[in-house]
Amino acid sequence: SSDRPNIKIGVQKIKYALSSYTDLAFLIPAGFKVDDPPLPKFLIFFDNIPDSISAACALHCRLPCELTDKIKWFNSEMSMSFKEAELEKLTSGETWGLCMMTSFGMLAKILQGMDVPDISLVIQWRATCKLTALWQHFGQAVHDKQLTGMALLFAEKEYFNDERVAKVARKVKR
Repeated sequence: SSDRPNIKIGVQKIKYALSSYTDLAFLIPAGFKVDDPPLPKFLIFFDNIPDSISAACALHCRLPCELTDKIKWFNSEMSMSFKEAELEKLTSGETWGLCMMTSFGMLAKILQGMDVPDISLVIQWRATCKLTALWQHFGQAVHDKQLTGMALLFAEKEYFNDERVAKVARKVKR
């Protein structure tokens, strides 16, 4: 169902170089320490495996070494036993976040009934997927209707009206 009033939806302009994943830095507060409370659960959807791995590595750099296993990449090239184990770790809270592709949704369908009710944030990195895929991704947030979650689309600058107007203004000025 698309009737999910407990999911707040937002669109965020990508400000930094796409390959830096700096726009995702907000997920891990600066100076995060081992004894800090765990991060809220999150999923970040990417269009390709290398981007999901690179983003996970960028997020690892913001964590103490002892906690880098809390954020993982997750894709179709991994074994089914690994995927099942990672889904259980996400459900239990042992894993805080996954950088992934659509294969997460497929795994949840295969395991039927195994869902993660408390994913507080779902992000789609770049405006390159179809609308139906975007809604499926966003629908992974807060299956527990008592909770409120957030779904964010991080889109490239060229999709925003203010950027288009500025581009036209620069062109006219030249």
